[in-house]
Amino acid sequence: MKNLKNILRILLTSVSMLGFLGGWATLAHSRKPIQPTNAQPQALAPLAPLAPLPAMGSNPTNNNAGSGLLNIFTPSTAPSVRTRSRPLFSTSGS
Repeated sequence: MKNLKNILRILLTSVSMLGFLGGWATLAHSRKPIQPTNAQPQALAPLAPLAPLPAMGSNPTNNNAGSGLLNIFTPSTAPSVRTRSRPLFSTSGS
């Protein structure tokens, strides 16, 4: 059994090393990105500034304005909680 474990460890190590080196060689010999040929960078068009956001409390239809909480479940629509008599995963060990 000890010999089998050692053989499996050597096999796993050698396959991992070959895979790593093969991936490295593949990436090293892959196509390189196209580099720009002109030496001067192109000027970008200036961007217009964005409009400011409204204040958090400015929405009159929001009852919880500014609280930062999203209340999805109310006590009447909240799902009932079921408890299990025994754990889902259990082992008999200590």
